[in-house]
Amino acid sequence: MPNFILNIRRVTKPGQEGTLIDSAVETLKGSNVQGNVSFEVSTAALSDSAVVNALLVDSLSDVEKLHDAVLGNPDAAHTQLYYATNGLASKVTTTLYRIIDPIEPGPDDQPGPGKYMSRMLLMAKRGEASNLLSTLQGIRSNIPGRKPMINMAVAGNPDLVRIVAMYRSLEEFQIEQERRRQSDEMKSAIGQIGGLTTMVRSTLARVVYNTMA
Repeated sequence: MPNFILNIRRVTKPGQEGTLIDSAVETLKGSNVQGNVSFEVSTAALSDSAVVNALLVDSLSDVEKLHDAVLGNPDAAHTQLYYATNGLASKVTTTLYRIIDPIEPGPDDQPGPGKYMSRMLLMAKRGEASNLLSTLQGIRSNIPGRKPMINMAVAGNPDLVRIVAMYRSLEEFQIEQERRRQSDEMKSAIGQIGGLTTMVRSTLARVVYNTMA
């Protein structure tokens, strides 16, 4: 089971969306690593949409092998493709996450991949990351159906926690959102989260390629 996610978020240049998606898919195929490519279809009002490569690996040594393959072979085809893909973006952000809790199927889940993915980034107040993580894990444990993934950043900002959920349709996403709004337990939990964070940002993305399907 994967323990880490190498998340590469590329903000699209206007008119380059399709080309960037295709190139991101090819870079994932050439990496020989499990993962997916998604395109953000809904973001915060002041944020730009992006194409996201998510590479799932078992260990930090596997991450190091990916670095070696790119940085140690600058003339290799896969390295040139990686750089060319980055060149199609206006901004590239790479974040390594540790998987704290994986996505767990619900009792009524049907086999098959998810079509949409929500990612929620939560920035804990300084010194509150562990409390935020515990609060989120408590919420997750009480979800009756499919349980989301919880990640924490390995490096960069130590206060960053991420929640990732998969949905088979926009209707399923809407049903889940409505359940949260109507749940007294969720309303209380949201209040707790508000007291532990300085920022919460979420995106909704369409999965365009998935090697784990």
